[in-house]
Amino acid sequence: MICKGKLAIIIFFLFPLSLVAQEATSGFHVETNPPGAEVNLIGTITVTGLSPVSFNQGLEGDYHMQVKKYGYETHNSSVYLQAGRSISLTVSLRPKTRLKAAARSLIIPGWGQSYSDQKSKGLLFGLAAAGGIASFLITDSDFDKKNAEYDNLLIDYNKATTFSEKERLYALVSDAKKKAYDMETRRRIAIGATVAVWSLNVLDVLLFFPEAGGSMIVSGLSVAPDISGKTYLTVSYRF
Repeated sequence: MICKGKLAIIIFFLFPLSLVAQEATSGFHVETNPPGAEVNLIGTITVTGLSPVSFNQGLEGDYHMQVKKYGYETHNSSVYLQAGRSISLTVSLRPKTRLKAAARSLIIPGWGQSYSDQKSKGLLFGLAAAGGIASFLITDSDFDKKNAEYDNLLIDYNKATTFSEKERLYALVSDAKKKAYDMETRRRIAIGATVAVWSLNVLDVLLFFPEAGGSMIVSGLSVAPDISGKTYLTVSYRF
């Protein structure tokens, strides 16, 4: 038979142990399909880990969760965390495809390359297309002006009644016609260059879409900052 004093001591020791066990299981656990994705929690503080990962820092409040992995579309969502409460989430990432990239490049040159993590190439295609469009707009405006000058001179030529006046206007009409024709040629070159850049940028993402290579998965990587400013880093490798 256990006396009351010993029973009180046993209860006293068991009670804090149960609290420790409860705190150990609490936290925010994230798994991803596929694993090895970078998980960022952005809120009062920012913590980062590679899935599967558990954040046991006693986080509390509204957090923005960003999950990203090379070759997959970035997942963004919001989550409300409470200290002492255990939450587990599984996020399935959607793979990036060449067709999705091509559809983006068809709308905006370079967008497909940026989508497929080829940002430098995407910037080059974007600048080339922007240059082609700007060149077309300039040459199109100049052509309208030159063509209007030609039309006005032609009207004056047709209205002329004397031979000398027609002879004078004929030279002006011929010169204006040549300038309008030259500007039309430049405008067509600008249109062709823009169409070529647009087409090449779509073909580029279709033919040279980067395939996801092999990667090492780091399991259980977590960063645990506390209020004092210290940071604990736990890394485990599973081969």
